[in-house]
Amino acid sequence: MRHSSLASFLNGELPADELWRQIETEVGDCIAACAKGGTGHVIITHGSDTLVAPQQVSVLLTALADDKLPLDAASYIADALIMSENFEWDDASVAEALFFLCDESAPLTLAKVEDALSRLVAVP
Repeated sequence: MRHSSLASFLNGELPADELWRQIETEVGDCIAACAKGGTGHVIITHGSDTLVAPQQVSVLLTALADDKLPLDAASYIADALIMSENFEWDDASVAEALFFLCDESAPLTLAKVEDALSRLVAVP
């Protein structure tokens, strides 16, 4: 995944379907590797330092809730944001949402995404 594409998506400049078109193969490869008992690799290019705000995470959660991005993409995107040296946040609600999305201890559902979105939006 290109840093610039992810940043553009979070800023509302790149439609969710275009981001998905760009990352679908690598997300599928990551899922397939994990399903075979291997290690999936999340790929994110370097870019400029980018502060992630709650509004930007809301863009991601809304795209997932509205089925503009498949739920399979959630963990991959959240992991990319967390592991990249170029994405940062200083807001606890952003951290909560990202770590929720990358938690694979239970299947991600639409209801859980909608709940996470409501908690994020409820934060002043």
